[in-house]
Amino acid sequence: MTCIVCTDPDGEPCYPVYGLAPHEHIWSGVMITGTKPLPREQWPENFQEDPDPNYSGMGTWWCPLCGQGKPE
Repeated sequence: MTCIVCTDPDGEPCYPVYGLAPHEHIWSGVMITGTKPLPREQWPENFQEDPDPNYSGMGTWWCPLCGQGKPE
């Protein structure tokens, strides 16, 4: 069951979603020129890194409120 945080305007669930690990942007003047992952100890509870070493820095996000998409 999804909650208001993880439901889009059309009523469809938004989680789980696959994407970049928590990161900060690298700026060059007014342009973002890259990203740098945050240290793992700063990652929130609702993110799990992909176990495949070929996809380091990527992973699955689930809803921070209800946990929709959280692995068993």
